[in-house]
Amino acid sequence: MPTKEHKAGVISDLEQFFANGKVAIVADLSGYTVAELTQFRRTLDSNNAKVRVTKNTLVKIATKDGEFKAIDTVAKGPTTVVVGYDDPASPAKSVVEFIKKTKKGAIKGGVLEGKALSVEDVKGLADLPSKEQLLSSIMGGLDSGARNIAGIMESLIRDIALLAEEVAKKNNN
Repeated sequence: MPTKEHKAGVISDLEQFFANGKVAIVADLSGYTVAELTQFRRTLDSNNAKVRVTKNTLVKIATKDGEFKAIDTVAKGPTTVVVGYDDPASPAKSVVEFIKKTKKGAIKGGVLEGKALSVEDVKGLADLPSKEQLLSSIMGGLDSGARNIAGIMESLIRDIALLAEEVAKKNNN
């Protein structure tokens, strides 16, 4: 049986785990092999996210004063918590794809900006484009807008030059 000191250390680790997190996804990943969970962890590492399996009571204690306080509404039964530290859509996408690919486990919900997310909310978050895709799309839009403006200015200057040439021809005749 864990000692109070051990539990205090686990709670402190969990507080650090949740610190600076943008989103928390709660899932039941029961029945996975060590190899599958290792692969899942690697996927999350590439998305600046981390995963922990721990007791719900310790998660609730670690989050009672923070932005993830609402996690107590979804952390019931076997619980795995994924915290994303950058883009909220990436960890949600990773969890949804992992569960879909392995056909095991289930999403229970999540927390984003202090609000509890339902299973549907988490799946909707997973459907959003990533931060990089959004930035790329914005940059593409800005680039095409600048090109259109440059094209319009070029054609305007060309039209003015042609008009000036026509006026010069008429004045010479």
